[in-house]
Amino acid sequence: MAQHTDVHVVILAGGIGTRLWPISRRARPKPFQPLLSSRSMLADTYARVAPLTSPARTWVVTGAEFVPLVREQVPGLPEGHVIGEPLRRNSAPAAAMAVARIAREAPDAAVLVTPADSYIGDPAAYRDYVATAAEAAAEGFIVTLGVVPSRPDTGYGYIQRGDRLARPASAYRVARFTEKPDRETAERYLASGGYYWNMGHFIFRAGRFMERCEQYLPEVAAGARRLAATAAPDPDLVEQVYRDLPAISLDYGLAEKTPDMAVVPTALEWSDLGTWRSIKEVAARHRGLDLGGENHVGVLSENCLVLARSGRLVVTVGLEGCVVVDTEDALLIVHEDRAQEVRQALEEIARRGREECL
Repeated sequence: MAQHTDVHVVILAGGIGTRLWPISRRARPKPFQPLLSSRSMLADTYARVAPLTSPARTWVVTGAEFVPLVREQVPGLPEGHVIGEPLRRNSAPAAAMAVARIAREAPDAAVLVTPADSYIGDPAAYRDYVATAAEAAAEGFIVTLGVVPSRPDTGYGYIQRGDRLARPASAYRVARFTEKPDRETAERYLASGGYYWNMGHFIFRAGRFMERCEQYLPEVAAGARRLAATAAPDPDLVEQVYRDLPAISLDYGLAEKTPDMAVVPTALEWSDLGTWRSIKEVAARHRGLDLGGENHVGVLSENCLVLARSGRLVVTVGLEGCVVVDTEDALLIVHEDRAQEVRQALEEIARRGREECL
């Protein structure tokens, strides 16, 4: 399928990635770090969507303090297309801030909202799925991309498909969203078929999105339209508007409520790269687990991901199923089964007053 250049793209680069410490830090969080590529995750995302759009139709929403990083990693975006949020209010307000600007000029424009920190193994196939989703969006649906699950993972949200759409025939109405089910439920979903992992990538017409925001998230819609009224809103106004916004995700705030949700199932290799275990799984398929290169010596160690960024020699002896991440000022050693619990370590670091390591 030919790639299209008539889609507006909104990249959400607000993730902190605390479970990917010590690479992801407060001053340079996950979207701005290279993990499985020589480029940052944000730069990889931009490269993936660039054939669909143009710089003039690309927006990045991030924390106000990271605007210079976005400008550095994604040069060439027009003035005003990097939106810095003074306060974190989750994905629904972030998306609305950019979509309101698009809807003001082009309410019928197709918009793709994508996180900055997804791993997608086949960018060309991804763009084809986006083009299919844009067909459903033209019919008035808010569309999400789903991934056929390969295992009963309890860390992802699930989408149950409903009736097939008339156009395009490869899309379905969404019957139900389920956020992070327990193991037994996830196994049942996998066995029954018709369920997909929720990628958190949305495609819609700008005007339809704002209509649904006004219906289900009126404070978000009002604030976004207020700030979209001028190209460069006053910073004090931005601060005032954000103080009154709810912190809510696109999934909870909109997707789970609106009746015109559709899903395009995909066969993509996808990960949200939320933990070191997920990084390890992707690395094992493509790059191998020893990312330390000459700085790592492994003896009697099996199935371990080693990432050596400090320049020091890292030696592992007798480890199995572990992740080792060495940076200039911090070393992490965690078993892959406990990768979700890195956040607890950060809480203890903060309690001890070691803010310089966060």
